[in-house]
Amino acid sequence: MLRSEPADATALQPASSPTRPPPLPLYVAPASEEALLSWLLRLATRLRVSMHTLASRSFGIEDRSDTQWWCRPHRWLLARISERTDVSVARLRGMTFEGFEAVYRDDEASARFAGRRYDGPAPDRRTYRFAVCGQCLQGDTSPYLRSAWLIGWMAVCPVHGTLLIERCKSCGAGLRAAPFAVVARFSPVTCTRCAKSVLGNSDVAAHPAVVHLQAALLRGKRDGVVELEGLGRLTWREMIALADVLIGMVWTDLTLAEQDEIFRSYTADIRDQRREVDRIYDCRHGSLHFLSWLTTGWPDSPGAMAGRRMLNRWLTADRNRLCRHLRPARADPWTSGANNFDSPIRERLRVLAGAL
Repeated sequence: MLRSEPADATALQPASSPTRPPPLPLYVAPASEEALLSWLLRLATRLRVSMHTLASRSFGIEDRSDTQWWCRPHRWLLARISERTDVSVARLRGMTFEGFEAVYRDDEASARFAGRRYDGPAPDRRTYRFAVCGQCLQGDTSPYLRSAWLIGWMAVCPVHGTLLIERCKSCGAGLRAAPFAVVARFSPVTCTRCAKSVLGNSDVAAHPAVVHLQAALLRGKRDGVVELEGLGRLTWREMIALADVLIGMVWTDLTLAEQDEIFRSYTADIRDQRREVDRIYDCRHGSLHFLSWLTTGWPDSPGAMAGRRMLNRWLTADRNRLCRHLRPARADPWTSGANNFDSPIRERLRVLAGAL
């Protein structure tokens, strides 16, 4: 079984058909690096139907509870889509997340390393948000979403080195497509709430530390191994576990006074950036910058020292509230934090913590 396939090999599998179904009445060519979600939404727009109608009537997908089936669709589903659209299975597969590591602890979720992911209740999984590069979209004949933008922690355009746009500047709403059941024109340059353009401030340069960390994370998501100076080689799961412990401790286990001390040290180190510290709570770029501060220069930089103290505290605590909705399913909310991960990961984190 391919690593990207669901455990249930029949999940979302279209019903068999004795004859080849007829192609759809029009053809929409996938664009370079386009995400399958984006292409399907553009196809639905051209056909003047909802995404759900396209998925159910054309491809046999009836399960409305799974709104992210397009991330890693089963091979049978790709075959059915290919039959109806005349786009090859290989091309369709390249528009999915199949080439990435499998999901671990919801690691592809929107704003995955932001404070709100740890501090608040689990978000509504039916609400799928994305981010876009304004400069890329301005150069498109027909604007579309790149696959990499749909990974929830991506904060920087790999092409332009600028911040991805997460929210509408006019109304503050997070960027998202219209509900799949609604017939609506798909336009990633337009806010679905206020219908205004989202392309303002599309040339804000990202911090070099964020560019560096995101590149390492993206390589790790593709290859399974993250390499960072000081930390060495980490498996993708070890990297996500480390990030969850460090950021999760800040938002769920420290006292307010301890949080203030961390934030003062952080802002003192990045004073040249002139970014509001509370942006780490709900901003992709800010949260990656904070994670970079906690891990860069490991084990002796100010950020790394703070990270090691929290890591040691987590390893020795009898109970904690770490990561709330990111805990394993059915876990006791007050179990020891170390029990959130399997033995090899716990041992790797102990090695990273070292002696203080």
